[in-house]
Amino acid sequence: MMRELGAIHPVAPAFPTSGGALMPLKAKDEAGFSNLWSGQALRLGKDLSTYALTRELAEQALAKLR
Repeated sequence: MMRELGAIHPVAPAFPTSGGALMPLKAKDEAGFSNLWSGQALRLGKDLSTYALTRELAEQALAKLR
């Protein structure tokens, strides 16, 4: 959508309602639209459960405090 309309376009919905405008696309193809907000950091992501990610972040934080 940003490629077609640009970052700021008069027909784009205002924040925070802009996410709702994309819900039909997301419902149609969850895998194709689930990384909308990852930007350039997509390749830095890990396939972790919420538990595993929280645990990893907590361990990293505790290590810095020691």
